[in-house]
Amino acid sequence: MTLNNIKSFKLELDGPADAAFTGGEVVSGQVVLELRRYTRVQSLKVQGRGVAIAHWLENRGMNSVYNDYTSKTTYFRKRQHLIRGQW
Repeated sequence: MTLNNIKSFKLELDGPADAAFTGGEVVSGQVVLELRRYTRVQSLKVQGRGVAIAHWLENRGMNSVYNDYTSKTTYFRKRQHLIRGQW
């Protein structure tokens, strides 16, 4: 299957559209793959990553000296075969 055959690819999660998830919570849903023409699919793997990045400045003293902070946390990195081919 080539990328030209894919008309749309959506991941529809169960629950409300504005849902937020916490550590240890199960996330479920459906992968919707719309193709432009008949295509034989031998394997399909979905890869996801959950990351949060925060950046903030803190003012220190009367001289307008700022401390610059950045924090990054990776919550998950997951690969899942939805269709496993016979290679």
